[in-house]
Amino acid sequence: MNYVLDTHALIWYFTGSKKLSHKAKEVIDDCISKGGKLLVPTIVLSETLDIAEKGKVEFDFQDMYQLINDNTAFQIIGFGASIFHETLEIRDIKEIHDRIIAATARFYSADVITKDRIIRSSGEVESLF
Repeated sequence: MNYVLDTHALIWYFTGSKKLSHKAKEVIDDCISKGGKLLVPTIVLSETLDIAEKGKVEFDFQDMYQLINDNTAFQIIGFGASIFHETLEIRDIKEIHDRIIAATARFYSADVITKDRIIRSSGEVESLF
């Protein structure tokens, strides 16, 4: 199974935050240990870098980025024409970053691991938190 990681889920997983639900942590751990893909859109990496640089959450972005690159369970997904086309089809998520995340999930037939209520309630993608 494929899962798209939203920004907070990614940060909370790597910082060991209790804000990440037990179920979400278990899914991520299972993908890493038993197989599966954790898709990380470049927009999520950009938001994560911004959060780290502004000191909103204290963590080492470079360490997290290195772990993502070193672990085959993670796959960084760029924002190209195919995902942009899928973004045009999403109507119930207005915030563009979230639309791109949802479009990535739709394109890859993946669930989104997110805390975002709008994504979760939109009906545009399947999600868990």
